[in-house]
Amino acid sequence: MASELRTDLLLDWPSVYSLEREWNGLVEQSRANIIFLTWEWFKAWATLSDRSIKPFVIVVRDARGALVGLAPFYLARYRLLKILPYRTLRIMADYATGAECLDWMAVRGSETQVCHRIAQAMKAASRRWDCMWMPHVPAWGGASQRIRTTCLAQDFFCRQRSIEFGYVELPETFGHFLKTLSANRRSELRRQHKNLASSHGVTITRCREEADLGRYLDALFDLNHRRWRSRGQDGTFIRKPGEALFYRKFLPVALKKGWLRLYGLEVDGVFKAVQIGYVYNGVFYQMQEGFDPDFIQGVGNVLRARTIEDCISEGLKGYDFLAGMSEHKRRWASTPRMGHHLFVGNRNWKNRLLFFKEVWPTGRYLRPCLLPSANAALPE
Repeated sequence: MASELRTDLLLDWPSVYSLEREWNGLVEQSRANIIFLTWEWFKAWATLSDRSIKPFVIVVRDARGALVGLAPFYLARYRLLKILPYRTLRIMADYATGAECLDWMAVRGSETQVCHRIAQAMKAASRRWDCMWMPHVPAWGGASQRIRTTCLAQDFFCRQRSIEFGYVELPETFGHFLKTLSANRRSELRRQHKNLASSHGVTITRCREEADLGRYLDALFDLNHRRWRSRGQDGTFIRKPGEALFYRKFLPVALKKGWLRLYGLEVDGVFKAVQIGYVYNGVFYQMQEGFDPDFIQGVGNVLRARTIEDCISEGLKGYDFLAGMSEHKRRWASTPRMGHHLFVGNRNWKNRLLFFKEVWPTGRYLRPCLLPSANAALPE
């Protein structure tokens, strides 16, 4: 089959936009069938990105011309020690969006051949890029292993770091779910529910109308910051204001598609906790949350329990905490799944030093000097 596949490299946005009608069909046929790779996700990000962000999309088609694979890269500029420039491939819409579990897309059953052709295309265009940086790549399903293997076959430098993801397999009923929690956890939840019930006017709501999105989002941004500020840190949307803009751009689309799950716990009409996630392909992806640190302890837990109860009522198969395991996630019956950060480089003179010294694009030595910003630039 590999000999029948052909690749194209798309380096301008009009060419990328020409894939709109085919894009989601490929996502749904692939093992990488996740919301963070959908056309709607990419388009919301692209319309907010700086004009200097350049696409580097590798397209794979079969002998009939059908789309069977995609590596949806863009080129980001990095500098080593603030001096030496690096052109780094990243997956589109990976930054300031919350996206994780990213992959190269391929029709099921043809992953090996498609990934081989993608890596060959990267090799053929190696003068256009220096490194590839893909964090949070899932190992379950073989994504990180496939990418690493095909890159090694092209004699690229390859490095990986392990990372755990938290995932809850949801049972048929909420009662069964509660039994998977420890006795201490169940007792704690009952106590927190009781404490809240003693307050006046407690309601848990879900945003179902576009006109209400602004109110929920304003509360999310505020409560997220207040939660982290109580720990001496800035909230996510303060550190990455572009992510707040992405939420405002993408959420109306997600609401219309039926993907959005945005919950709020209100006391006397004032939000005390907000949680946001997306439902896609039978899984709830937990994205962000916030709560009032000065209110009754456990208000965030009460809202999460309600969210999980609704997920089970919908018949969803999983509640995904995404990357990073913690004791808090384990207490919600989350089990670890393995993934990897992947860092790949051409064998040019710059990379020989970079990979010999074990430098990663996440520290003080190799840092991005431009990532997608909040300047609307691309066509709707």
